[in-house]
Amino acid sequence: MHFSPGSPPTFKSYSVNSLAGTSGTYHFAGFYTVNAGEAVLNQGALTQAEGAANVPYGAHAFFVAKAAGGASGGSTGTAKVTVTGTSITDAGVRNASGSEIIVADVTAAATNEYFETSLKWIGTVTYTIAATGDHTTFDLSGNYGLCKYEDFGNRAFKLTDWEFTGIAGATHGTFDLEVLHHKATGWTYSAAAFTPGAAAILKFTTDYDVENDLDSGLPVVWKRAELSTSVAGAASEGLIIRMTTGANNLVENGTAHFGVLI
Repeated sequence: MHFSPGSPPTFKSYSVNSLAGTSGTYHFAGFYTVNAGEAVLNQGALTQAEGAANVPYGAHAFFVAKAAGGASGGSTGTAKVTVTGTSITDAGVRNASGSEIIVADVTAAATNEYFETSLKWIGTVTYTIAATGDHTTFDLSGNYGLCKYEDFGNRAFKLTDWEFTGIAGATHGTFDLEVLHHKATGWTYSAAAFTPGAAAILKFTTDYDVENDLDSGLPVVWKRAELSTSVAGAASEGLIIRMTTGANNLVENGTAHFGVLI
């Protein structure tokens, strides 16, 4: 990465609000679809679908391995996992017959290893396991979903500044805001309680400790400067904002700002 000394950062802003009728976890500047359980792919259960039909996700498909898969009952080849569906490129090219191998060799996968397609998808996608040789028994288990993240136009950048300002729409003590560095490391497989993404690089409740209660009608402000997280935006890395709320409409009006050097 090459950044000019003394250059001012480039800023990008996002509306960060929680819905009036619900509480829970929200993502901004991108998202993860959440599948708490795992996919168990094998010769008797070849496919796993993800995503709703006709929804314009525009997101990458991912898979987090439970452990190395198996391939036996034959003498040649291994097994692979392929994602199929309708793909879309950043040039706006739609392909209703999109296909990409996401795991080329299930036996080479490792526990918590992260895999992601280079293609982006819209609508429902399907993960399919298949033998590449004459094996009759094969398997791979893991977590799966879709992801989108802020990569500043597929560019390498350094996160230098962060700020959130908002007005609470309810009073509650369960609130957190995190900045996640989306990358291929730091993932943790779970059979029934999967949380997508690596550990947060910035966390509101860590900085503010006990002064983290939101009161209806009152402001909440969180700012960090002189940060230095390098993000390989041209190599499937980016930033995602995750907000956790314990009450409906907890953040009625909020705005978040990323400042980066490109």
